[in-house]
Amino acid sequence: MLNHLNRKKLRISSISALGSYLVLYSCLIPFSNNIIEAFYPSAKTYYIPAANNNLSAVIWSLGMCVQPVIFFLASRMKPFIWSYSLPLFTSIYGTSFYFLPLLGHKPKENIWFFAAIIVIVFMLIACMYITSFYFKVMKLREKVLIKTLEEVANQD
Repeated sequence: MLNHLNRKKLRISSISALGSYLVLYSCLIPFSNNIIEAFYPSAKTYYIPAANNNLSAVIWSLGMCVQPVIFFLASRMKPFIWSYSLPLFTSIYGTSFYFLPLLGHKPKENIWFFAAIIVIVFMLIACMYITSFYFKVMKLREKVLIKTLEEVANQD
């Protein structure tokens, strides 16, 4: 019986590790255009008329569209929750440096925007943990009250 449980635990943990690997691998997607240009420098000069952009930018756009699909598939594998942090920040970073110049912002403003997004994400995570902690304390308080009432009822 224990051997079966250990094998099942190993299988679940390896699936979880695979999901974490997929999530962490997806953090390279915002930098895919830089990676492609490093190994294939002419990708920046190769123009694609249908997309009205160069090849590396088109591949980056496709990658950014595929990243949520990777997140969805990996979430079914129950990855470690902290493995989502790096892809989240790289996605925000990559999209802020791509879309904000289109809106007329300068690169220095992009850095401040990215810093503000990081602060907001950390604040949301902190609120989530505080709320979770509060509910755990309330549940524990309720259990203690029930246990105390049962002890008082047993004494009478």
